[in-house]
Amino acid sequence: MAENEKLSYALDVLQKNGYTYNFIKKDMFFFCCEKGLNFRSYELTITEKYRYENKFEPARNSVLYAIESHEYGLKGFLVN
Repeated sequence: MAENEKLSYALDVLQKNGYTYNFIKKDMFFFCCEKGLNFRSYELTITEKYRYENKFEPARNSVLYAIESHEYGLKGFLVN
């Protein structure tokens, strides 16, 4: 299975488990795209982490984080 297929599969599994919000790193914050909310790192909990390495193209390495905001009840993901 190709790296992008593994990442896609992991995203599908997370979404089936309720991790539906997309987060992006924006300056010093983690931004929830759907809700328009900024979070500091201490406001979120990483519940799972998947690392994808491409030994032939290191620039294509990525990490998928499953993250939660207990205060807002949000479960989502961040691809870095």
